[in-house]
Amino acid sequence: MSAKDVCERNPAVNRILVVHYSRTGHTDHVARHIAASCHADIERIEDRQSRGGMSGYLRSAVEALLGWRPPIEPGHHRPSDYDLVILGMPVWFWGVASPMRTWVERHHSELDNVAVFCTCGGSGYDKALDDLERLCGRPALARLALAERAVAKCQHNPAFHQFLLELKRARSIPSFTASTYGQAHA
Repeated sequence: MSAKDVCERNPAVNRILVVHYSRTGHTDHVARHIAASCHADIERIEDRQSRGGMSGYLRSAVEALLGWRPPIEPGHHRPSDYDLVILGMPVWFWGVASPMRTWVERHHSELDNVAVFCTCGGSGYDKALDDLERLCGRPALARLALAERAVAKCQHNPAFHQFLLELKRARSIPSFTASTYGQAHA
C-alpha cells in the first residue's frame, strides 16, 4: 500500500490543510509529502524578518526559549474551512518554533481537529509536540517526529506511514466518515 492510498479522501466530505513553518527546508519537505499523501491544501507560515545566518539562528533560539510570538505574514487559507489542520514545525531548543506559536495564537479558535508533526536534530520532539498540542487546546489526532537524517526519504519511513494511518483512523470523529479515507484500505 502506498502513502497516497492511505489518505484517500472525498473532497466534498473532508478538507485537510497542512500548515507549516520551515527555516531550513526540512519541515517544508515533510509537509509537502504529507499534503500530497492526503490530498490536502498546504500553507507555509512566512516570517516578516529573515532568519538566515547566525543572527537568524540566535534570534530563533531566543524566541523559542522565551516563548515569544514574532510577527508573521497573513495566510491565504482559513483554518475554519477545514475538517483537519495538520501543523508542522522544526523543534527549536526543545520547544515550539516561534512563528508556529504566533500562527496558533492567531487561529486558536478556528482549530477543531489537529494533527502535529515536527522535524528535529535528534531530541526535544516530545516536549515540543506536547507544547504545540497545549497551545492548540486539544489533543492531536496523530503525531509525527522525524529526525533531520530521516527527512529526505520520509515517505519511506515507517513512522511517516504510521502517522498517515492514524489520520485514517480519525474517521471515527463526526466530521470524518468511513468513506472519506477509503474503506478498501482499512
